[in-house]
Amino acid sequence: MDIIHLHKHLDSETLHLPELKALVGKDVEIIVREAPPTRPRANPYDAYFALAGQDVVDPDAYQRLRAASKL
Repeated sequence: MDIIHLHKHLDSETLHLPELKALVGKDVEIIVREAPPTRPRANPYDAYFALAGQDVVDPDAYQRLRAASKL
């Protein structure tokens, strides 16, 4: 049994599906269902860019590190 999954955007009631050419003349079952909405893919750098312009340095920790490095 051949299974063909097609992902198309319907913009007309008339469909042209050349992928089905091999099935012409055979008994087929056609199931149509709405695809779930696609979520935009998260950019792996979003968290990095969100920090842009923010002061994230702890001044107390910086002073402790400076003091420890003088030893």
